[in-house]
Amino acid sequence: MPFANNAGYELYYEDNAAGTRPLVFVPGFGGVGSFWRCQQQYFAPRHRVITVDHRGTGSSSKEKSEYSIGQMAEDVLAVLDRAKIDKATIVGHSTGGAIAQTLAALWPDRVENLVLSSTWCRPGNYFRRVFEFRRSLIERGDTDAYHVAGLLLRYQPSHLEVNEGVWTPPPFIDSDITIRRINAVIDSDMLERTRNLPHRSLIIATKDDLLVPKFLSDELAATIPNSVYVVLEDGGHFHPETKSEDFNTALSGFL
Repeated sequence: MPFANNAGYELYYEDNAAGTRPLVFVPGFGGVGSFWRCQQQYFAPRHRVITVDHRGTGSSSKEKSEYSIGQMAEDVLAVLDRAKIDKATIVGHSTGGAIAQTLAALWPDRVENLVLSSTWCRPGNYFRRVFEFRRSLIERGDTDAYHVAGLLLRYQPSHLEVNEGVWTPPPFIDSDITIRRINAVIDSDMLERTRNLPHRSLIIATKDDLLVPKFLSDELAATIPNSVYVVLEDGGHFHPETKSEDFNTALSGFL
């Protein structure tokens, strides 16, 4: 299992170590690279595909320090360095999109293209209140309610109706780390940096996303000068999973 290191944090990543034109997939708030399994399968025959576990999640280090989007961008940079990749297309979903924007702003020469899926350049009132509500459930110790609230925000009802297994809560949620990560998301504001991004960018959103509503993607598309904007009819917030064929087709066409 490959690990990169950033200031003592061990960062787990998966790398098929094959193909050209590397694609680095950065997941959303859940933080686990396996979120991208549909994309790994689709793109691995033609690309070098790397997925990353955020610090504090998955197989990466779980020290209880403060968290920030800037730190997480440094973590992705550490993975690029460890994998000996000079430049890559960075694909970021939700929180991963905030990380990707920050990486591109601070280290523009390391990014070939940007793909920003259901993400934001600044948190709005609705977005902030959603994450404050989720944080309040953790602070109350009601991790089961936190899990259910996350499902209702991430998936469309038709998906939840026929996928009974997703309702089962995980055996353990680290409340302290989760609260610190939520604070990092609430504090994220990349607007001024995003205005000046020179990279060719693909922005993907869905009309029925309840966690990161389409109007935040509208603002992002209007902010990045050199962007292509694709809006899917449905799929919810987790559309790379629920509408993987549509997502993969849009990304493949962009590349």
